[in-house]
Amino acid sequence: MKRWWGLAALLLGLAAPARAEWLEASNAHFVIYGDLPRARMQQFAEQLERFDAALRRLLTLSDSDGAPANRVVIYVVRDQGDVVKLYGRGGGTVAGFYIGRVEGPIAVTPRSTDDDDQYFTAQLVLFHEYTHHAILSSSSAFYPSWVGEGLAEFFSVVRFRPDGAVITGAPNVARGYSIMTANPMSVSELIATDTRKLDPEALEQKYARGWLLIHYLLLGGKRAGQYDAFIAQVNKGVPMADAAKAVFGDLRQLNRELDSYRESKLRAYVIGAAALKPLPVALRALDPGEAAMMPLRIRSTVGVNDVQAKALIAPARAVAARFPEHRWVQRVLAEMEFDAGNLAEADAACDRVLAADPNNVDALIYKGRIEARRAAAVKDDAAARTAHWKAARRWYVKANRADPRYAYPFVLFYETFAALGETPSASAIKGLEEAVGLVPQADGVRVMLAMEKLRTGDLKAMRAALAPVSADPHGGANNPAAKLIALIDSGADVEAVRKAAEAIGSGDKAGS
Repeated sequence: MKRWWGLAALLLGLAAPARAEWLEASNAHFVIYGDLPRARMQQFAEQLERFDAALRRLLTLSDSDGAPANRVVIYVVRDQGDVVKLYGRGGGTVAGFYIGRVEGPIAVTPRSTDDDDQYFTAQLVLFHEYTHHAILSSSSAFYPSWVGEGLAEFFSVVRFRPDGAVITGAPNVARGYSIMTANPMSVSELIATDTRKLDPEALEQKYARGWLLIHYLLLGGKRAGQYDAFIAQVNKGVPMADAAKAVFGDLRQLNRELDSYRESKLRAYVIGAAALKPLPVALRALDPGEAAMMPLRIRSTVGVNDVQAKALIAPARAVAARFPEHRWVQRVLAEMEFDAGNLAEADAACDRVLAADPNNVDALIYKGRIEARRAAAVKDDAAARTAHWKAARRWYVKANRADPRYAYPFVLFYETFAALGETPSASAIKGLEEAVGLVPQADGVRVMLAMEKLRTGDLKAMRAALAPVSADPHGGANNPAAKLIALIDSGADVEAVRKAAEAIGSGDKAGS
């Protein structure tokens, strides 16, 4: 118990000492939460929206299709230390992160990074992660991970002029040492980084050399159209090495050009204010209930283990007791009770929300998830287990009807078929495909769809679903999606791919 209370005190410390009121800035692209001064929050949000407009214009990305659940939610925390605490997983130097979840993507960014690096700023980290989000959520194209990281590095270095113009392509000073090293990664090695495990030095080169090659292709003036041609070839299923040779020609020559280019005066690209069409940003102060719960909400939504989940309960219940009729507070409490394994308490909190708002999609989802967890707990009563799963399915259908543009109910509904030992219905499969379209950045949903396509023997559709997953920058040679795609590309039949997928699945279970 002391351990939980100690952790709870640490979590609450993420928001202390209070510097300003909690604010929300939002539009069709993002929602930002932070306890920042009002003027600073307004500037922060408006610059992010101008950045978004510039990014979409230069990469011809589609705009938001009106699915609010796919807006990235950005939490602004005090400093880099708070980012590290929230990230966990050994993130000793992480200065911001992005999670492309089916529930809706989130990002965490600090007000400031460590003082010992004037170039590695909080803005650079946020724009790097936001570029990933915009590319993954606004395009159906597959981007090799070196391209994705190169683009994220390229667009993270941005300047805003007082006249409304946005400048991209400025020198990436934060990667300067790695860009100018005497032993840079060759273009051939860069192209191959998606297929091998990288040590820290090679990973740094992937970011640095990736930035330089993207800069050269987009702004160098000597290889016009080659970036688009390369991406088109890769998306046709051409192996990356073959696509690179077909589009770029002699890779050794390209490597020599890059070495020369890094020594030259690099060109920046200015997008005038008239060419940008940023959306307006709405700013509001959180009400007392939201403000009191927000520090706990941030910890909860980023993800918790069992100890962290239990540590949140006492402070969350204290806040909820002060605001018993606050639907958002009670909904957040339901999530925390669920994560801590307190199903009855989570159920009661959902009921309080639904009594006031029968179509609250999150409360409907948690009612279903509670039934699903109850089903999993039943060991010797098949009828009771089936009844719980079917009850869960009904809640997911209600959630989908409440918000047909939210991906999560589609996925949860699809999962009930495997739990009940049933073949997915046509509507369940269609819903899963819809979910991938709504949250294309959520790898787990893509893998689920790929396995569904494998079940029906459609290897082409399976490959298309897995391609973005295979570009995971941290997957390396052990990336299961990359292995399966290589097997498909080798001409293997459905049965061979099935056996390989089953072996990978067994390995995952054995290591979990």
